[in-house]
Amino acid sequence: MAKMKAVQVPKAGADFELVEREMPQPGAGQVRIHVQACGICHSDVITKEGLFPGITYARMMSGKAEFHVVLTI
Repeated sequence: MAKMKAVQVPKAGADFELVEREMPQPGAGQVRIHVQACGICHSDVITKEGLFPGITYARMMSGKAEFHVVLTI
């Protein structure tokens, strides 16, 4: 399976880390996007610092992405 790069926080208060993951196949009615650039938003910082109660880690960051659709199912 193809690989993708992602930014995650392994635990609350930890630094962001770049990881490689399996690229999931989109399901019916979903699309695959190619992210060209991504910024970190306020909710990502709050997640990184562990201030959202009840979330699990490792947590992938979503930020604000600039992308285009590469596969439609």
